[in-house]
Amino acid sequence: MKVKKICRILLGVREKETIADALVRKRIRIEKLVFKSKYNTTDLETILSECGIGSGDNVLVHCSWRNMYNYDGTPEDIIRMLKELVGSDGTILMPCYGADRSRFDVDNTPSNAGVLSEVFRHQTGVLRSHCSHFSVAGFGKNASILLEDHFNSKYGFDECSPCYKLGKYSNGKVLFLGLGSEPTKISIFHCAGACLREKDLKLGKLLSYEYESDLIVQGITYKKKMYIRQPGHKNNNAAIKKIFRCIEDKHVKKLSNLDIVVINAQEAIHQAISFAEKGVYCYKGMSRI
Repeated sequence: MKVKKICRILLGVREKETIADALVRKRIRIEKLVFKSKYNTTDLETILSECGIGSGDNVLVHCSWRNMYNYDGTPEDIIRMLKELVGSDGTILMPCYGADRSRFDVDNTPSNAGVLSEVFRHQTGVLRSHCSHFSVAGFGKNASILLEDHFNSKYGFDECSPCYKLGKYSNGKVLFLGLGSEPTKISIFHCAGACLREKDLKLGKLLSYEYESDLIVQGITYKKKMYIRQPGHKNNNAAIKKIFRCIEDKHVKKLSNLDIVVINAQEAIHQAISFAEKGVYCYKGMSRI
């Protein structure tokens, strides 16, 4: 604790700010001295079209709004553009989980998945999945189909989850805005653990930590038994990057400071499963299980 306190002082970490957040804030301050070119919604739309996002696509969007400091627009502008890009036959999804998985109010819990997600969930016509672990918000043609079974999920990424279902669509895609050219927060990879948990002893033990959550839907509280990974098993970013590099159907672009990545959801799950079957997991500490 003393070492951590000294580090916070040396790094100038603000009150209620994590060391990781402080490092990101300092990185962005330095980046702003290098990347000064502004871009607008049209520029972003052009890049996304080049990355293969278009009419009828089902797209899961991960966005770091603070890394979009050179964007000349608002979250509402981006959401409107994404809706227009996929059209009436397409679907936009965004992670929309809360800060506390033990209590989740579908209608009132703020999204802990970033600014874009929080703005998105308040918009007319946007649905939110009924799950305390990795709830997802959605708008468009297939939103209801993708979200409707999440209430029955035991683990946020199992067969009832929107991420798993997205992988059933050949035009299912995952878009990363501002999360690096090799993103490590690839939530859809966690579907591999859910798929293999019954036949892979290690994954079965990993995803066995039981907790009870209060899931509140339209004012009614449901007591749900949920399962997450055992404590102490954080994401293995090196393994995640290794899996990511093997995805063939992907696009990586840069617009000013912004890294833009698009991957095929179906292939992403397939690759994560393939690596897990070879003993390469997305989680640290698997040797201890």
